[in-house]
Amino acid sequence: MKIFIDQLADMNAEHIRSALELQKDHEIVYWVRIESETPLDKSLFPRTIFHNYLDAVKNIPAKEIDTSGFEPWGSDDIVKYVAWESELMSMMDKGHSEWPVDQRKDFYYDLLRYWGGVLDKLKPDLVFFNAPPHQVFNFVLYAIAKERGIGTLILDVSLRHDRIISSPDYRSGNETLAEAQRNSYGDTTVTVEELSPYMQEYYRRVAGTPDPTPAYLTDFKRATVPTKNLWRRVQSLAPHIRDGSIFERGFRKFFKMFKPSLQDIYERYQREPDLDKPYVYVALHYQPECTTSPQGGIYVDQLLMIKTLAAAMPLGWELYIKEHPAQWPSHWGDFTPQRYRGFYEAIARIPNVRIVPITTSTFVLADRAKATATASGTAAWESVVRGHPALIFGYPWFMHAPGIFRVSSVAQCRAAFEKIKDGYAPDKGQMLKYLMLLSQVVFPGTLSISADEVKDAEREEQWKGMYKVIANAL
Repeated sequence: MKIFIDQLADMNAEHIRSALELQKDHEIVYWVRIESETPLDKSLFPRTIFHNYLDAVKNIPAKEIDTSGFEPWGSDDIVKYVAWESELMSMMDKGHSEWPVDQRKDFYYDLLRYWGGVLDKLKPDLVFFNAPPHQVFNFVLYAIAKERGIGTLILDVSLRHDRIISSPDYRSGNETLAEAQRNSYGDTTVTVEELSPYMQEYYRRVAGTPDPTPAYLTDFKRATVPTKNLWRRVQSLAPHIRDGSIFERGFRKFFKMFKPSLQDIYERYQREPDLDKPYVYVALHYQPECTTSPQGGIYVDQLLMIKTLAAAMPLGWELYIKEHPAQWPSHWGDFTPQRYRGFYEAIARIPNVRIVPITTSTFVLADRAKATATASGTAAWESVVRGHPALIFGYPWFMHAPGIFRVSSVAQCRAAFEKIKDGYAPDKGQMLKYLMLLSQVVFPGTLSISADEVKDAEREEQWKGMYKVIANAL
């Protein structure tokens, strides 16, 4: 069978062994890679077309692909993708924030032409994604594959970002866990001691310690402090130096210094939480990031999520909103398309909504709340593991866990709140059964460079686990 690969073995050399094993029975026809990170001997894959990831991001074709016969799509075909287009326009904020809408659309139409042509030419049986497609080019590739009925396999990181989970579609999640949820996770009773050593340690830490902040988030915070951001900032200035716009940007930046910053505005509206008052905790996402684009769906617009929750709020309850701790430092405190001027003011104007200090412990807020709500963030997962209900609007890997309410309207939020008012809480027995099943469907590995220590400890498990999950999909 023919396999199309998006970014396997970008940062984990063990996964090259997975590809070599797959090649024995299947044909890898196309492979998008970040070539600068992990060396790969392309002669080992003589029938594969390799496409540099950085070229793909810019919609520069692979060298071996002749695009002369790829024609622009007609209006009837483009209209079929209108729902995808809406999400894509927001996704373009990540790398093309200064582009007007028409320029974004023209880039999108060119992407449809290229990736549609590539799929027509190579006719893969399976398109494999190293992560939920969150770059513009691979989101278009994913959309075309889904519309044409081509099989897809999508990976995601789970738990401490050192276990990988797979699904045929990030919007439906892992099939084994979805089936288990439909069957109330089975009849067998599971104790903590019956879980694998890894899962026992994980459960006890998340459920039983006051602050189980995962190491990957701590590392992320360290990496985005202003001093660490300085070099990234300098690098980002290079294109503006080349095109001469550095002076104009510097002039604008000088006058920005005399205006209120994002943090200034946030702190102007913040109020201390009243932990004895009935409230729902809303943990804002760091943006732009995969967890909202695409995994948040239309709720990449977190203001829409907040307004939906507020409209469903029971009498006397409040929403407590807390900003993600990495949002300001990772963007040098600047306004962004996701944290635009007026964003915090719009939140503060909504009745029964309170912005709380960013220094407030997320675990204290979640433990004392009636529920936690987020698009697809880890705060919801940690909440249900700790025995408290949560609402999600998007498509996280844990969407089928007990205690999770999947919502997308005021009516669904209202129904969830009524159950919570009546005393609903996640069942510990079901959670343990879910964790037992989860340990059977995940495998060791990382999709980024942030958890390298896993590579040495579980080297063989990683490449074999990756091979097995792709072979099973085929």
